[in-house]
Amino acid sequence: MKKPTALFLAPSLLVITLLGLVSCSTPPKTVVKPQADIVLPTVPQKSPLALRIEKLELAIRQAEMRQNWPEYLNLSEQLWQLADTENQLSIEYMVWQTLSKQFNTTLAINQLANNTNPKLQSWANLLTALNQPGLFKRQALQDLAIFEENALYQANLLDALQWRLKTQQAVRQIAVLLPFKGKYQSISEQIRNGLLKAYMVSDKSVTLRFYDSSEDERVLAQYQLAKKEGADLVIGPLTKEEIDQLAGQNLSDVIALNNTDDPVLKSFNFRTQTEALQITKQLNNNDFQRIGILSSEKARDLSTAEEIKTQWLAEGEKNQAVLSTYSLEKLNLRKALGDLINEEQSQERYNNLRWLLSSKLEFFPRTRKDLQAIVLIGKADQVAVFHPQFEFFQLELPVYATSNLTPTDLKNIQTNKDLGNVIFPTIPAVFSANALNSELEAFGWDSFILANQLTNLAPNLCLTQGQSGILYLDGQQIDKKLVWAQYSANGTLMPWQHEVVELTEQEKLEALIEQERLEALNSELSAESSDASTTDLRLAPSELVNGVQVITPN
Repeated sequence: MKKPTALFLAPSLLVITLLGLVSCSTPPKTVVKPQADIVLPTVPQKSPLALRIEKLELAIRQAEMRQNWPEYLNLSEQLWQLADTENQLSIEYMVWQTLSKQFNTTLAINQLANNTNPKLQSWANLLTALNQPGLFKRQALQDLAIFEENALYQANLLDALQWRLKTQQAVRQIAVLLPFKGKYQSISEQIRNGLLKAYMVSDKSVTLRFYDSSEDERVLAQYQLAKKEGADLVIGPLTKEEIDQLAGQNLSDVIALNNTDDPVLKSFNFRTQTEALQITKQLNNNDFQRIGILSSEKARDLSTAEEIKTQWLAEGEKNQAVLSTYSLEKLNLRKALGDLINEEQSQERYNNLRWLLSSKLEFFPRTRKDLQAIVLIGKADQVAVFHPQFEFFQLELPVYATSNLTPTDLKNIQTNKDLGNVIFPTIPAVFSANALNSELEAFGWDSFILANQLTNLAPNLCLTQGQSGILYLDGQQIDKKLVWAQYSANGTLMPWQHEVVELTEQEKLEALIEQERLEALNSELSAESSDASTTDLRLAPSELVNGVQVITPN
């Protein structure tokens, strides 16, 4: 590919440049003899080429005003034929800019693509390609070079756009706004440590500068100082009070480290906003229908429990969920678990029988057997107390918990038999070979990753190298998918993998018959579909492109 001209000529210079083909130098002075009558000077006649260019330019402007786009393109191509290479690029650029302003939404571009004029369709394909996110845009432009070989923009513009995309200015300086004084000092220091550790394993092509945002009223001034000192992107601030100081400023170069209602600010939160959804998806993948939820009365735990219950009931009509809570002030975990599994009703039946028979009976509580899984919500030490209770009630159910079970010290993960077989979502850093010590350091690490990869992050794209989760964009919010872990029977923490059940020969045969039936049904539906000509392209979840995994986040 030849290197295209680095600078585009502005459309407003087009006329001047093209008319430069006609001589416009100052003529030499001549001696004019006095004459009796006044004679007007002779006006040099324009060349046929200049007249034709002028006429085409006028016609192009008129076609644009009438929004007669087929005529606009035809006339522009005629003008293009008269120009040299430099001015041909200017004409291609002018057409692209004009159509981009007129067709600036997905709906408008689709309307352009549906036009029967093939030239309009080719320009619509270019606009569609340039609207693609991150790596998709690069691939889309490469595809145009193959499939739109007759398009006007093939001559110069497409190469120029690809070159500009390839040499797009990367982030060179990152400013970090964190409160290094007061009650958030320890949190800020851990985030800073994570940022620095990510920087140390990078190519060190960026500069990191830290600014103290401890005084809320000076946050905007600190941001302005950072920009004045050359920051391309700003990470932070951290607290909602600090973020409020930047709200309404129309700042698109900020990754706030907390939630915000500002529609322009991007935000990245320490806690995922979709943990309840991720848990219910995992339960649903195991074909459960009836679950029990046991939560502490702590506000955040109870909120998660209610969200899990709501999400679970919405997953399917046959789904059922029982929610029970326990108090942290009057801790009675045995009673809380008993309430969940109907121990009290069993005890009442025993008391009634004893009163009727007037004799002592051997008794063991008969608890409900309809639950298929239990979700425990609380801190690790609280959840661990339930383990002997499960043995007492002879419960053999899969036990799930929340990310609260993530170890606080990532460099010294202890075994815990009381959490044996408990399954829970956690951060990738738990199993990564790195120097991170805590969740907050993993959060800082990912903040640095985001600052460098933000242009590659878009809907349906995830950054898989995150240490606090698999990072994805949801509107202006950057959220994360957690990974799944499990404590083994002896209390060792390890990655969780779905249990693979070996099928009998009869079950394999039945599964094969069912698969063939479904394939035949799909073939029938495809034949009847009016959209059979539309190709559905899907990238396998495992396919990686420069560290970016193409998946649809749940």
